[in-house]
Amino acid sequence: MMFIKRFPSFLTSLISLLGAILFLGAAACQPSKRSERITEQKSEQLGTQGLAKTSKPVEVAVAKTDEIRSELNLSGTIMPNAKVSIFSKMAGQIVKMPVEVGQQVNKGDLLAVIEHEELLLNKRQAQAAYRSAEAAYNQVQKLARIQIEGQVAQAQASVSAAETSLQQVKDLSETRAKSQIQQAESGLASLQANLEKIKRGARAEDRQQAQAAVDQAKASLSNAKSNFERLQQLFEDGAISLQSFESSQTQLDISKAQYQMALEQQKLIEKGAQVEDIQSMEAQVEQAKAALSLAQVSSQTKSWEKDIALSKSQVEAAKAGLRTAQSSLEAKSWEVEIIAAETQMIRAQTTLNLVNKQLSDSSIEATITGVISARNFDLGSMAVPNVALFEIVQMEQLKVIINVIESDLAKISLGREVTINVDVSNIDIFGEIIRISPTLDLVSRSASVEIKVDNTIGQLKPGMFAKVNIPVEVRENVVLIPRSALIGSQKEQSSVFVVDENNTGQRRQVKLGLSQGDIVEVDGIDDGDRVIVAGQFSLKSGDLVRVVD
Repeated sequence: MMFIKRFPSFLTSLISLLGAILFLGAAACQPSKRSERITEQKSEQLGTQGLAKTSKPVEVAVAKTDEIRSELNLSGTIMPNAKVSIFSKMAGQIVKMPVEVGQQVNKGDLLAVIEHEELLLNKRQAQAAYRSAEAAYNQVQKLARIQIEGQVAQAQASVSAAETSLQQVKDLSETRAKSQIQQAESGLASLQANLEKIKRGARAEDRQQAQAAVDQAKASLSNAKSNFERLQQLFEDGAISLQSFESSQTQLDISKAQYQMALEQQKLIEKGAQVEDIQSMEAQVEQAKAALSLAQVSSQTKSWEKDIALSKSQVEAAKAGLRTAQSSLEAKSWEVEIIAAETQMIRAQTTLNLVNKQLSDSSIEATITGVISARNFDLGSMAVPNVALFEIVQMEQLKVIINVIESDLAKISLGREVTINVDVSNIDIFGEIIRISPTLDLVSRSASVEIKVDNTIGQLKPGMFAKVNIPVEVRENVVLIPRSALIGSQKEQSSVFVVDENNTGQRRQVKLGLSQGDIVEVDGIDDGDRVIVAGQFSLKSGDLVRVVD
């Protein structure tokens, strides 16, 4: 305080001096700050110009989230879904052909007709044969049993008739032989008496006896004729032997001769005997003696026993026939006749069916619905069975045949939808795998695969070349970038450059996934990142870049 008080003027002078120095210093500093600002501005301008000179031009693409597919790209040939060759089953001239190449036909449509007039005649013949066999079959069905029953009845009647004949032969044979002897003796006695009368001359009683002899001879003739007719019927029925029948014939002849002699004797008695008449009468007497001897021999040999034996054999034969007929009835043998008639009818029906089949074969029809792709014969040509008349292809649905190598077979499956491209169309056509060959070709080590393709608008033609894309794997909501952004092709060692907000390129390691054309799936960057697709190979991480279009 004493110091301040002693030096008041000095303090004041010091403060004034300091203020002046400060003022002069401030005035001297102002020009220097302006120069500094100018220098800083110039430095900034120089820095900007240097930055423009060191950045590198690049092209970028934006990574985006989308779907990607892994595909097999193969080539194949378009084939018709069905292709058939139409043959004629018979040789002959083509008399009708109403279709042309390229014409649409339906299954069953008429394509051609082969000449068949001879077959029509064969059909008429076969129809007649069938009707005849059918009528015979119907008749056999109705009458076969009745006929067997009739045969049984007929056999029973034959047995009865044979037994009756046997009894008749037994009753008549011996009696007839004795009667013939008596008749022969009576005739001889009458002739001898007449001879004596002729020699003595005619008397009234001689005339009466001659008339009686005529009457007796006439009665004997009538009896012999009746006997002959009865034995003739028995002989025709097989009941007596030929010897017995001939004996009755001989007896009839003798009776006729005796009757004739009796008439001649009567005439001689009436007109008187002459030498020749006596000789004739004597001859008649000898003839009567011969007839008597024959009757006696027949009686002695008992020829009727042969007739009885024959009649017995006929009875046994008739009984055997009855047993056969009864056996046929019991065995229902008519069924065999029905079967035989039915078999004949079936044969006739089969023949008719074969002719109808041949007639049907003369009309050539389409076996599938499709388009006529080839016609190998013209109207009037001769069709032959071993050369196709037509070819028909189905066009509404086609198939593509591709060959898939062994290593790719596991990547495809039935029902997989595929994309097909052809040169005539820029539109993707979709198909479906419907068949995979179970075996591989030994040369190419590939399997044939069939793809079904609809062709309703008809833009595809069989034989076309087709490019087929088969999706193997589909991934959704993955990050995709152009393949050109990749540095390195290894899945685990690939990288890309990403442009950040400071316009510097930052290298990032990425993991590759599926690829489809120029697009590849990556893991390691985000949706919206800008990846460098051109100019990245000269960059280092952190380099300044300039995006150009």
